[in-house]
Amino acid sequence: MYRRVVMVVAAALFSLLALVAVIVTDLHDRDFPQAIGAESRLGLDFGESQFSDREAFSALAQMDADWNLGLVRIAPDLAGDSDGLVLVALNDGSLPATFRWFSGSGVGKVVGRDRLANSSPDGSYLVTGDSARLGEFESRLGSAGVRVTRTDASITDSLRFAMREGGFAAAVLAAFALIAALALFWLSMKARSRALRVLGGCPTLRIQAQDLGGFAAALLVPAAAVTLAAAGYVGLARGWLYVSVFVKALAGVEIAVIAVSLLVALAMSASAWPSATMLATRQPAVKSLRSAAVILQALTFLLVVGAAGPAWSAYRSSSATAAEMAQWKNLADQVVVQFGISDEEMTSLEPQIGNLIKDGESAEAVAFSYTFSAEQWEGDFGDYSAVSFVNQRWLDLMTTSAPPDALTPVPYDRVKDMVTREFGETFKLWSRSQGASGEILSGFGYLRPADGFRLPVGRGGGGGSLSFLDDVLVAVMPSLHSTINDQDLTSMASSRNILFTGVAATQALFERNRLAAAALRDRGVKGELGVVYVAEDGILRAQFMAYLVWLMNLALAALVVAFAVAAAISALITALLHARRDFPLRLSGRSWARILQSRVVKELLASVALVALVALFQRPEAMGPLLVAALLGVFVVPLSHLCAANWCFAGVSRRRI
Repeated sequence: MYRRVVMVVAAALFSLLALVAVIVTDLHDRDFPQAIGAESRLGLDFGESQFSDREAFSALAQMDADWNLGLVRIAPDLAGDSDGLVLVALNDGSLPATFRWFSGSGVGKVVGRDRLANSSPDGSYLVTGDSARLGEFESRLGSAGVRVTRTDASITDSLRFAMREGGFAAAVLAAFALIAALALFWLSMKARSRALRVLGGCPTLRIQAQDLGGFAAALLVPAAAVTLAAAGYVGLARGWLYVSVFVKALAGVEIAVIAVSLLVALAMSASAWPSATMLATRQPAVKSLRSAAVILQALTFLLVVGAAGPAWSAYRSSSATAAEMAQWKNLADQVVVQFGISDEEMTSLEPQIGNLIKDGESAEAVAFSYTFSAEQWEGDFGDYSAVSFVNQRWLDLMTTSAPPDALTPVPYDRVKDMVTREFGETFKLWSRSQGASGEILSGFGYLRPADGFRLPVGRGGGGGSLSFLDDVLVAVMPSLHSTINDQDLTSMASSRNILFTGVAATQALFERNRLAAAALRDRGVKGELGVVYVAEDGILRAQFMAYLVWLMNLALAALVVAFAVAAAISALITALLHARRDFPLRLSGRSWARILQSRVVKELLASVALVALVALFQRPEAMGPLLVAALLGVFVVPLSHLCAANWCFAGVSRRRI
């Protein structure tokens, strides 16, 4: 009976590990799409090189063609409705136009190089062709000042990367806790038999080999069955192409868990070896495992209550990430000016760039946000963590899916002293007119996010990064060009705090203000100004974060199962120790509540102490989930003791115990 229990629970555990292996395989396929034969991934940063964007793409395409590298750039699907990816081939090759991801969510697309016409060369590239000369490719780019980061496809690296994520690590930790509970259960069921074998003079090594060998067999059989079934499902549902990667991931985790379980079983077996005194006094053989059971139950309960707060944070983070994803998608058609010119040339073009922004504002095609955080500014913003200067176009973009009352007006008199003190001198420098900074600041509208709404704002000088804040003071400028001089507007455009709507419309503005490539060459400007999408990197980051946030919730579920099993085993050992005492009490008509009262109260008091200990290290917002986890313990502990006592009562009645 107990062997079947171990095998069933182990099968459930290995099914959980199969789910973990699916996640690892999906992560691996996301990094190295198997359908197109990606074997290496390159991260390229041209920030310190002398290449312009056009020269960078030309150089990459030429080396790709010469060495048959099969370079493919990873980019977000800005044109589609979904938040997917597209792969951009630098040269025509044998790659399919569409392919299937392991996740099965959507169809992967391989598009032509035209997709990169308004993209930065910085980013991630896949190597899908011959990698024999990849080292030479890296050296040539490195000598030109390009920062190259190479990652070769490895399921071990994918596992290692995933283990650095808190949710994934907690899920694997839950598996270890559950397998340790199974080892304890196995030894508790073998305790009486082992004591008899010791009493009969059986060699110690033989006893250990028999017990551990039986336990290993009880684990290996369900592990093999789950692996075969899961591999078959992956092959049929996702494609046989992915079976090899999946089996490697699953087998690696299974071997680690089984090895740990055998080590734990060996350690507990050695620490609870039947002594001569125990045999002479006829003490229950399982008594020696009582301490190990209590420790394991306490540890798993600590894991549950300790993971409750982070799991709740992960849930809240998932909501925030979903909002971030939606906001980045709202910026899918927004572009920024890419400056490929020298500082002297930039200074000479400041009037034209100012007129460019003026024309864009007239067409309602310019969005602006520049945020000062209190920490970086080292100022006193009162009730606010940051102050963001924006225009109305920015608010229109960022509140598209927000409720109508997402922003609340703030009277100027309430913030006058703060904004004048903190930003008066700044606007004296920024101002286009000679008016007093106080007059300029009084002409802005002031808002703050309503409760529950986090407004995306652009970080000052942040290169197009967004911060999602619920305690930011929003200062709305009536006109960007009328407020800020050309020099500072140019600086803000170069730091990607000024966005333009649409590639074609922005290029038309370039033509109108003589900032196109031909007009710049006529003026003797050697560099050029480009138009690049601002949301590409943000969408990719948000997609990746959204992919991982639910792991902590999975880990918490696994920890709950591990705690329930550990509590049940501890209760079973306690019931076995008290079986001959409980039997006559129950026969005399005493209720289980009175019989179990003392042992349940002790464990509940210990649980309260553990919860209090964990609460000392938790944030205030984690108290709710912590109390829910504590209530779980209040429910599981008495139920475990009741079921175990009933089982032992039946065993004594039938003379099995």
